Amino acid sequence: MSKKGLIAYDTIYSSTNEVAYWLKALIGDDQHVEVKHFDQVISVAPYDYVIIGSYTRWEKPSKRTQKFIADNQRELAGKQVCYFLTCGDNDETMVLKAPGQTAHLIAGRNYLMCVMDQYPDIKPVAIGGFGGRECMPHLNRIDTFQVWMVGKLAKESAPWEGLEIWESLVPERVEYFANEVREKILGLPPRSDSEQLRWFWNSVQPANRSAADRHKYTPKKYEERMNTKKIYFSRSRIRGDLDLAVRLIGDWASQNGIDLQEQKRSFFNVYYHANKQYNGKAITMHVVAAEFVEDPGNVQLSFRTWDKPGVRKGAEADITRAEQLLWADGRKVG
Repeated sequence: MSKKGLIAYDTIYSSTNEVAYWLKALIGDDQHVEVKHFDQVISVAPYDYVIIGSYTRWEKPSKRTQKFIADNQRELAGKQVCYFLTCGDNDETMVLKAPGQTAHLIAGRNYLMCVMDQYPDIKPVAIGGFGGRECMPHLNRIDTFQVWMVGKLAKESAPWEGLEIWESLVPERVEYFANEVREKILGLPPRSDSEQLRWFWNSVQPANRSAADRHKYTPKKYEERMNTKKIYFSRSRIRGDLDLAVRLIGDWASQNGIDLQEQKRSFFNVYYHANKQYNGKAITMHVVAAEFVEDPGNVQLSFRTWDKPGVRKGAEADITRAEQLLWADGRKVG
């Protein structure tokens, strides 16, 4: 007897709605999967598994999503549950330093950590942070302000600026998530024909009405370096897994007199403060290692310091040493 599934979601501008029906198709038309907005769900009791989807607001799932989980937490704790969300940036090595806030991980699956921490009895089988679509002229006032504010705070560029439509979704992440549902919940093999269903998301709308040839989204480079008055930043990737990256980062810290303090760890990433004094000035380097499902067998790495150029030269040299160690023995992936 096949399992009965529910995809329950919240949406404002329909991106999460599109992804919900896309997931239903990927899971399989031969499977019993109902797709409902939260307002349509009377009870989760009849379902064997529940997939909960949301858009992202203020670095969290929507308030209605959080309320849905809170209202149904007892029953959800006894079922197989998955979480996904649509979001802006999906680079899970991103760290945000906003005025009045402690620097912290953002983007992608990082936005789901709050509900996972708040409801530990609900143990998700799979989680996904996919990216999404922003139609700038149609955002409400709050969302317009949020996008504007994030653009102002961004020290590593704001790729949506100047676009009427900005898309950041990674289709491989949606497909991987659906295959996790198929394998871990339904005992089915992964689909080999997933790409033929990408029409659920692909849009023919231009990024700008006045410049129809402008690209809506250019994926981030795996290798990048930025040296400005605001930030020293480096991104790269190596062959291996998260455990290897953690070991090598620890070796780098011990070899260079760096106080390495773990800030956050999940099954897919780890975030450190790497502290050291240079010429009597204490500097914190922000170090993140992460595994992305669309890039199996590799680990993404990022290093940041927001100290001024005149005082961060020693940190820049130590970051270079970290990269030399991490990239050694042919591990660097171009």
